[in-house]
Amino acid sequence: MVIDDSEDIRQLIVAAQAGDRSACGRLIERFEALVWWTVRTFRLPEADAEDAVQNTWLRMVEHLGDLREPERLAGWLATVARRECLQLLRQGRREIVGLDQQPDRPDEREPQPERAAVDRSMNDLLWRHVDKLPAPARTLLVTLSATNAPGYAEFARNHDMPIGSIGPTRMRSLRKLRTELEDSGLGPYAWH
Repeated sequence: MVIDDSEDIRQLIVAAQAGDRSACGRLIERFEALVWWTVRTFRLPEADAEDAVQNTWLRMVEHLGDLREPERLAGWLATVARRECLQLLRQGRREIVGLDQQPDRPDEREPQPERAAVDRSMNDLLWRHVDKLPAPARTLLVTLSATNAPGYAEFARNHDMPIGSIGPTRMRSLRKLRTELEDSGLGPYAWH
């Protein structure tokens, strides 16, 4: 299909909005070089570049009814093409020609085996020392450290303890626990 440069973009858009497939095809032919040039600047692998171009045309068809300024179609298409490329890059590790790829690094959010072992060991040690606390202090610390911990008022009611003594008892128990842990050879930084 030969493109007539005098053909008005506005007329093509109106025709495409009305469902004229040939007008839509002529719009694609008119701006194909611009879209491909924009995508090529990202130096994506061929399959990804083709996806970005295809997605750009899909966005154009989806938003034809929203176009109010036909003279801005070229800029809009270039912006959409760039966004499509960036989205492909964000979706996963894509090889970008010319950029050195970093070796696979472990996901820092995933617990590493050695860290998990240390955490288990530290957790076991902590609970051994908590178990050595007197029953009221142990109950207070365990209950108030739980994920669904009750408030002080509820704890006071359930354990027949004056509400004003909960905070000081908790602090004394935590201090005693810290001292026990430090005396067992764990300094204050062992928990970080």
